[in-house]
Amino acid sequence: MEIIDLIGGMFRNEDLFRTMELSHAEIKEKRKKLTGPIMERIHHKVVMMLEDTATMANALMRKAANYTINQWKSLRNIFKDGAAEISNNLCEQRMKPVKLLLKNCMNIGSEAAAENSAFIFSLIESCKLNDIDPQDYLKHLFECILHGKDCNKEALLPCFYKT
Repeated sequence: MEIIDLIGGMFRNEDLFRTMELSHAEIKEKRKKLTGPIMERIHHKVVMMLEDTATMANALMRKAANYTINQWKSLRNIFKDGAAEISNNLCEQRMKPVKLLLKNCMNIGSEAAAENSAFIFSLIESCKLNDIDPQDYLKHLFECILHGKDCNKEALLPCFYKT
């Protein structure tokens, strides 16, 4: 339960940073100062759990502890960039329709066709995330591709698209 409380502290810090309207650089520094010690306590607790045979007898606890240790380097990426989110919930919510569609398209004809469909739907979800009309974006994208317009490839991504 203590680890859950520590994670809650990390999210409270993020809420505080948003409330204070800090820049990404300021968030990065605040994370190092306030969230860093929390992360170290979490790491210490997980390592201690791995050494406790009674706790590790529970398969789900063992799986969670091993996952945390195996992902620790990636978890620390929040200290590299203040713009990085500490949670991937938003990303998972945006990808859920794509994943569901991929499952629903199992009889689409081929694996390549399913991947292409998933790609198009991920573009549409990216448009929604960036408040872009998907129809306008796709029209622009296809015009650039079909008519060989001199378009910067990066500018074709929904996050860089200018209406």
